[in-house]
Amino acid sequence: MEALTPCPPWLVKDCAAVLGRAEQGSLPHALLITGIEGIGKQQFAQALAESLLCEKKLPEGACGQCDSCAQLIADAHPEYRKLVPEGANASIKVDSVRELVTWLQLTAAQGSYRVALLEQADSLNRNAANSLLKTLEEPGDNAVLILVASRPGSLPATVQSRCQTITLRMHDKAAAIEWLTPQISSPADALAACQGGPYTCIAQSQAEFQATSKLLLKAWTDLFMHKGSVGRISDSVADLPTRECLAAFGRFTLLAAKARAGVSVGVDPAVQEAILAVKDRLQNEQWFTLHDRLLKLHRSDSASFKTQTVLEGLLADIRIMIRD
Repeated sequence: MEALTPCPPWLVKDCAAVLGRAEQGSLPHALLITGIEGIGKQQFAQALAESLLCEKKLPEGACGQCDSCAQLIADAHPEYRKLVPEGANASIKVDSVRELVTWLQLTAAQGSYRVALLEQADSLNRNAANSLLKTLEEPGDNAVLILVASRPGSLPATVQSRCQTITLRMHDKAAAIEWLTPQISSPADALAACQGGPYTCIAQSQAEFQATSKLLLKAWTDLFMHKGSVGRISDSVADLPTRECLAAFGRFTLLAAKARAGVSVGVDPAVQEAILAVKDRLQNEQWFTLHDRLLKLHRSDSASFKTQTVLEGLLADIRIMIRD
């Protein structure tokens, strides 16, 4: 890395609270960081890990000047490891977890933590998650495991129960708007449309994201308006990650259920127009049943499935449900 990761300004109170526990010697050995999409979970976890390892930490986090910080910047800190999803299935593999577990059992340098960060921990396959249990049950001295998960329900209950969950929330909307102002236009409106996720605002301003969103919205609208066959519609999004499709369709479904119930959806005009066009194609209970099904599929190990395989059956079932 070229520099340390600053804690998102709307989350500094959360970071200070965890660091305060570290100063008091009451830091849990395993933390599960959750929160809405785009709130800054990965940035928060990275900043927290760096602050825990800093030798001269400041109230706002790592100093960026000490030897420990220099090692972190050089990606050479002996007491820090990070695991991220890898491979075609974008999951954290069991072999990587086993190596991490062995490393965590080693004794940290005097006065230091040994910190492991697992990004997208909800991508752990079952065997990898089970391999973590030994460390969660019998952590090494001064070992801290930080798991980041957007879908904590995907983690086995045995893993969740052995972690202390920190659910990140928007504590300072003004700070988030100030942070967004030089990066996007109409930051307050964008933040509201993204349900309070500043990093989602940034992602949605990118051309690639907008093109993908347009494609998914068209597929969803075509399905409900009987514009094209199920095969053609599933083909149109077959190259996209399965989880991305399921997440978008789940969001559209929930918005349609809300719109049918008379709740303002307050989203992008194109999305709102599509939602209003299809909201009466299913009954209220059908929308919620469909949303529940999409949520369960999204929580499953869907990264190992081909998008077309998952969607063809799902879309065919939806087409049968649609009211003419």
